[in-house]
Amino acid sequence: MNREAAWALVEEQIANANLRKHVLAVEAVMRKLADHFGEDAEKWGLAGLLHDIDYDETAKDPERHSMIGADLLAELG
Repeated sequence: MNREAAWALVEEQIANANLRKHVLAVEAVMRKLADHFGEDAEKWGLAGLLHDIDYDETAKDPERHSMIGADLLAELG
């Protein structure tokens, strides 16, 4: 998945504007960390951008947080 597709998914799945700002901030931090550790900044950035992709769906059931997102991303390839 490229960044454009990931952002489209964020817009589709995350309604809260503050949460969108949060995932953008995490994306930026993850890219900097990847650079620092000599890792793939694109992959790390996407991980940061998508880490809360299921938050709206799992807000009332935090034990499912990340599992639903992982399933969604697996379905998308």
